[in-house]
Amino acid sequence: MTRNRERLAWVILLISFTLCVSLAVGVPLGVRQFLRTATRAQPTLLQPQHGTPGLQRGGRGDLIALRDPTWDVPAGSLLVTDSAAQALLTFYAPASESEVVATVQVYGDTRLRIRSARSPRFGLSPLPHRVGLQVESGRVRITISPADGRETTAQLYTPHLTAVLTAGSYEARVYGSLTEFIVREGHAEVTSAGGQSVSLNDAQRTIAQAGPAPLETLPAARNLLVNGDFRQPLEVGWETYVIEAGTVQTTTVAGRPAAHFFREGIGHAEVGIRQTLNYDVRDFTSLIFHLSVMVQGQSLPGCGSAGSECPIIVRIDYQDIHGGDRSWYHGFYSVPRAETDYLYWWSDQIPIQTWTSYDSENLMQSDAPPALIKSITIYASGHSFDALVTEVELLAQE
Repeated sequence: MTRNRERLAWVILLISFTLCVSLAVGVPLGVRQFLRTATRAQPTLLQPQHGTPGLQRGGRGDLIALRDPTWDVPAGSLLVTDSAAQALLTFYAPASESEVVATVQVYGDTRLRIRSARSPRFGLSPLPHRVGLQVESGRVRITISPADGRETTAQLYTPHLTAVLTAGSYEARVYGSLTEFIVREGHAEVTSAGGQSVSLNDAQRTIAQAGPAPLETLPAARNLLVNGDFRQPLEVGWETYVIEAGTVQTTTVAGRPAAHFFREGIGHAEVGIRQTLNYDVRDFTSLIFHLSVMVQGQSLPGCGSAGSECPIIVRIDYQDIHGGDRSWYHGFYSVPRAETDYLYWWSDQIPIQTWTSYDSENLMQSDAPPALIKSITIYASGHSFDALVTEVELLAQE
């Protein structure tokens, strides 16, 4: 009897000791693991740019016609655009809603699902910000940025491939039977649905098709411009000029570097930046101008009474294949024009205080295509104006 009691006492003592050691070791380890792995949702802003995108929140219910910006974009949400609609998704670091983790430009005829958007809850965590996107069809342009002192990674899913993206700029175009994936700047690890893998760096692309076809590393369209993302000072690649008054300088808006055109006053003024190229483009079959633009304010309606005072105007000076000197223009404004004001056909009204992406038609398919690109000028014109541009690219493809 006594021996049984002693055995029971030893069992209780050993169990108690084991529990004590387990708690002493396990609780700190569990707390440490929680601090390192706990995450929270990233604030996500969805802004309609053109037309009326459709949003299915959380992947449940009906598509809602979206006419105004919304922060109610939970994981699982499906964004759908028709041919006349475009939208911009912006993911923010939870600790500081002024720092952007990623932006996604959604073009027309696109179905995009947000699979996840999570960031570490605590500063002790070594994990990056993470974004998961699924492009079912259509075209998107993705910009990934470090934020809040932490790296960002994104996973992109299409019917034909999976890509892991680091900081940089990327584009995906999903057609019925294939996906074209382009690295404008950055690095991506791409795996096809058939298990083939490829690493892509700056100015490279690949095409993934249904089935076991291998992935190839192909050259992407070449950007003929320097410092079009304005991550370096304006003096790198650009020269500035001022007529009457105004300023242009690099800035950062919500984590996005840009060139900022500003003037507050009365009477005509103009301020711009110009990049001289003198580049022979006759060997290219495609030449497309791309930029992102935002008008934060303007005093004149439209582009002024004569149609020449837009908050942002792009001019490409070139020599055509017949030897003639020509200029190509495109302007952007946000305040509606007055009924009596003239407006050039090449001017677009864009939503105010919203980044809008623009891609030109293929300039090589115009009536008199360019043979030599002389220079590109971006300028603001008017009385008072406040506008920004970034992602300025002249993309040439052989």
